[in-house]
Amino acid sequence: MPYTVTRQRQWPEGTPVVEISRGGLDYTNPDALSPKYPGEFRTYDDPRDAVEVAIAICRAWRKDGQRDAMVGVGATLGMTMPFDPITFQEAREWARCGR
Repeated sequence: MPYTVTRQRQWPEGTPVVEISRGGLDYTNPDALSPKYPGEFRTYDDPRDAVEVAIAICRAWRKDGQRDAMVGVGATLGMTMPFDPITFQEAREWARCGR
């Protein structure tokens, strides 16, 4: 299953989240921000690769001033839905378990 990494401002609160979407680009939330960091809008076959890229993007976004940025994982199934932010450790565990 493909995994796509995008930066988002979650609706409705505007929470900054680097999302890892299961199902590829067609299953990301529609309000993705324009790519700024390496690896955004790329699709990965291995969830562990997607998580490591998302963490690197999140760290860079924080360094650029978005100090409350988090990582989130999920599947929209083609709909629009916010992903719950999780810690880097939780994201890595999710990827190891192949969820």
